[in-house]
Amino acid sequence: MSLRDFLDAHTAGGGEARTGYLAQHPLFEQIPRLRRDFRVPELCTAGGGSGTVTPLHFDSYDNVVGYKRVVLFPAEQTKWLYPKEAGGGGVDAQGNVSAVDAPDLERFPDYARAAGLEAVLGPGDGLYIPAGCWHHVRSLTAAFSVSFWF
Repeated sequence: MSLRDFLDAHTAGGGEARTGYLAQHPLFEQIPRLRRDFRVPELCTAGGGSGTVTPLHFDSYDNVVGYKRVVLFPAEQTKWLYPKEAGGGGVDAQGNVSAVDAPDLERFPDYARAAGLEAVLGPGDGLYIPAGCWHHVRSLTAAFSVSFWF
C-alpha cells in the first residue's frame, strides 16, 4: 500500500478513519525524502562528551502532532504485568509484550499492584524511555510521532 493510501485509510482525510500503526519499518529507507520533514534530535546523534553545548534556541517545527497518553512501568514491575511468553513470530517474538490490553482486573488481578507513571505528550514534547521500561501509549487525538532507538 502506498503511504498516501495508508494515510487516507487511517486518518480523517480519507473519510471514516481506522486505527493505523506503522512500526518497526525502515520507512526512511523506503522513502528517503521524508527525512526532510523533521530533524533527528541531537540526543540521538550526539557522540560528544563533556563540554558539548547546544546553543540557546527554539525549534521551528513540532516533533509530535496530536496528544498521546503514556504510562510507564519500570522493569521491577514485570511480575505484575503479565508478560507473554517469547517465541513464534510477530509482536510476541521477543517476550516483551504484555497480555494486559486494558486494565481489566478480573482477567489481570495482579495488574492492580503495578505502580506506573502517567504523562500526556503533546506537540513539541519528547520522552526518553530506557530499554526494559514497560510502556503503554494511547493516542488521545489524531497523532503522529517518530521513535529513535540507539
